Amino acid sequence: MKKLIHLIFIISFQILYCQITNSLYNKIQLNISLHGGIDFPSYDNQTKYIDYKPNFNLGTSVDYYFNWIGLGIDLDYLKNSPKNTYPTESIYNGTQALSNISLTEQEIERHFLGIGPNFRWGITDNLGINFKLRGGFSNIKGGETYLKNTLQNLNYHYGYDEKNLFSAKGQIELNYFFSDYIGMNIGAYYLHHFNANEQVKNGSVAGYIPFTENNNQYNINLSNSNIRLTSQAHEIHSIGLFAGLTFRIPTGNSGPNYGLSVIARDKQTGLALPDTYIELYKKGKRFYISKTNSQGVAFFKNIEPENYEIRGHLYSIDLMSSKVDKDEFVKNSTIKKEIVTDPEVFLVKGQVNICNSKNPLTDVIVVVKNNDTEIYHEVKSDAEGQFYFKADKNTSYTVYGKKGNYFSQTETVTFKKVDRTNTFFLNLQVCMEETACGKAINLKNIHYDLDQYFIREDAKAELNKLVQFMKDNPKITVELASHTDSRASDDYNQTLSQNRANAAVDYLVSKGIGKKRLKPRGYGETQLLNNCSNGIDCNEVQHQINRRTEMKVICP
Repeated sequence: MKKLIHLIFIISFQILYCQITNSLYNKIQLNISLHGGIDFPSYDNQTKYIDYKPNFNLGTSVDYYFNWIGLGIDLDYLKNSPKNTYPTESIYNGTQALSNISLTEQEIERHFLGIGPNFRWGITDNLGINFKLRGGFSNIKGGETYLKNTLQNLNYHYGYDEKNLFSAKGQIELNYFFSDYIGMNIGAYYLHHFNANEQVKNGSVAGYIPFTENNNQYNINLSNSNIRLTSQAHEIHSIGLFAGLTFRIPTGNSGPNYGLSVIARDKQTGLALPDTYIELYKKGKRFYISKTNSQGVAFFKNIEPENYEIRGHLYSIDLMSSKVDKDEFVKNSTIKKEIVTDPEVFLVKGQVNICNSKNPLTDVIVVVKNNDTEIYHEVKSDAEGQFYFKADKNTSYTVYGKKGNYFSQTETVTFKKVDRTNTFFLNLQVCMEETACGKAINLKNIHYDLDQYFIREDAKAELNKLVQFMKDNPKITVELASHTDSRASDDYNQTLSQNRANAAVDYLVSKGIGKKRLKPRGYGETQLLNNCSNGIDCNEVQHQINRRTEMKVICP
């Protein structure tokens, strides 16, 4: 209970704080909501072997908003049922099995009428969060339950018959409007009834006959019946979920309507930009926010005519800001503005997948290095493995991913010969492969001159990926394996491959990787990937498959 009250306080404070900086819902308005859902009750009457089942709730509310604050009335109907947990089979009185056992459970109906303040925060013109506090009175009736046979009550509670019981409710609700007048609501509530008294009948409130269990047989003790004679005041509370419809009725005092539409475009290509967040700022504080539709247009309705700065954000890119003056607004009309991208930047839309598959990798730290300035920055892949970053004209970038024990391919993307007047979006694929213990991963583009084993310049980029991987995973040890094709003698190939593996290790050591973490091994032509063994006629492409350098994590 204390934790829930604390949570409600935090939510209400956040909503109040947001209202100071976001006045989207600032018009006089009448809302009527209808909803239904499921109610989860808790009756703290300390009656043994009787619990209470979830059931449905129905409600309606009428809310009048002066701007972001208002006053509302709620009327709720809730129904629950008792749930008997006393055994109903294999019950004995001594050696005599009890027969004709019957269970009667009467539903409990609760009616709540409350009034209190509302607070709302408009996220967009069509989407908003409402927080409601209500105080009022409830009627609670029903809940009688009996488990008995022809001779005695085994377990019973006489339920409730309470009128005008003081109650309180806190509710948070999300509204989405399909049009200016109708929308849907979804939310949750906490309802608390104070000092509820149980019903007294026949001189008692509740009771049960104790029993003992032995080999799934329940033996009752009639001489030790537990009967509660007096009612006790206790709390009844429930948590509920609901969904329904909300009808928005503008009042005659709403005043004139001022509207603004903003289209987001790429300045160079003229391309409309969907999914761009458009914000209106006044004196450095955000007052309105909306999102562009598939045509790149964001709408602001019923806003106050003021001097605003228009800002836009598309993923990681800030659009060039614009302005709208108070004098430009026209009553009951929508004015149009445009906000555009910086012509000096591109937007890279990246995708991280597991290598050789379409499976996305989430929560990958993607490192982006500007190859001209040597400046690094990091972005994170989302739930679909996507990431975004802005790129400057006439610049190239090196991009790779970091995630646990995954080894990332490194990609280079250049904008030095890309025509900005025709292109704004560039797509980039980054693949990562899990370095399971003992699993070999081929290092691409590790080439050597004929009969040589020194590291060429074009091989260093691939080895640098391994350097970064080992720096990101400082506890692992890897084997660097070199393989040759079948041409030349077995002994010659074995020596050449070992020298090439040693050269790769020496390069990693020169980059700061401890030599104890590296194991060079030459396999010569002993692990061919195809049938191109001694005496088999193969072309150059087939032989190239076998000439490779691999890394694998050494098992502990």
